[in-house]
Amino acid sequence: MIMGGENQKKNTYILLLAVCIVAVCIFVANKALAKTGDYAEVSIDGETVYELPLSENTELLITGTDGGTNKLIINNGVCYVTEADCPDKLCIKQGKISHNGESIICLPHKLVITIRGTSNNTNPIDVITN
Repeated sequence: MIMGGENQKKNTYILLLAVCIVAVCIFVANKALAKTGDYAEVSIDGETVYELPLSENTELLITGTDGGTNKLIINNGVCYVTEADCPDKLCIKQGKISHNGESIICLPHKLVITIRGTSNNTNPIDVITN
């Protein structure tokens, strides 16, 4: 009879639990440390058509490239789509966004909504190397 099998199973569960705890901690830290954006950049077919401040409550009906529409809401600093006439409605299911870099995308209408922040950095140099 092999006695190590039970011990190995226990160690596997401990390792799995530890990995899950680390993953949850990383997720929570990422959400807590993410910077809230200043405005929603609305692009249709790669061209920016609106820059809407998250500080102002807004309701906007956006017409995409194929004539389809999406209803964009900005309320209390968050941005989301409540209505769309695309077939899959994934843009609605993507939920609310408010942090820099988050996006809502509607492929059928070629619509991309991305949260952006205004940069206080007046120096255009990102990195200096030797």
